[in-house]
Amino acid sequence: MKNSKNFCCKVSGRFGLKICFDKFYPEDYLLDKKLINLGKEELKKALKKPFYVSDDINVIIEYENCSYSFTLKKGYDWNGANVPACAWVVIGQQKEPRFKLASCVHDFLCENKEVINYNRYLSTLIFEALCNHFGRFNSFKRWMMFHSVDNYQNLKVGKRKPERNLASGQLGK
Repeated sequence: MKNSKNFCCKVSGRFGLKICFDKFYPEDYLLDKKLINLGKEELKKALKKPFYVSDDINVIIEYENCSYSFTLKKGYDWNGANVPACAWVVIGQQKEPRFKLASCVHDFLCENKEVINYNRYLSTLIFEALCNHFGRFNSFKRWMMFHSVDNYQNLKVGKRKPERNLASGQLGK
């Protein structure tokens, strides 16, 4: 993968977070699935995950002196942002276009936790930074979204317990 200096779309977030894409407009490669002429099972799948990536998008994340790189592969599909209906008035609906890139990257990282060394908090910071840059959400909505995502992940996944290094007897990250 290329060095992030050669990447053309750069997003900054809190705590020195940097997100770089190899596409000028990465959101242009996030499309809605067509629902016409699908069989029953295909339609069911398409309604569950209505978005897909139309071309590979290379991504580099820089955070706390670490660099993580991955590719959102052509054909990757996801469901949008998991916004509960009760919050739609304040935050927006699950399939709102302003969530597309943030929810795509976040869902990919949640499905491939090893890409960012199982750093659940980092995945939430990335979601927030992308919502801010591409969605232009105000600070209250970003705060609501950040804490909603963070708390949802805490409930769903739980806090990752530190692993004990058996050789040294010390706790690891």
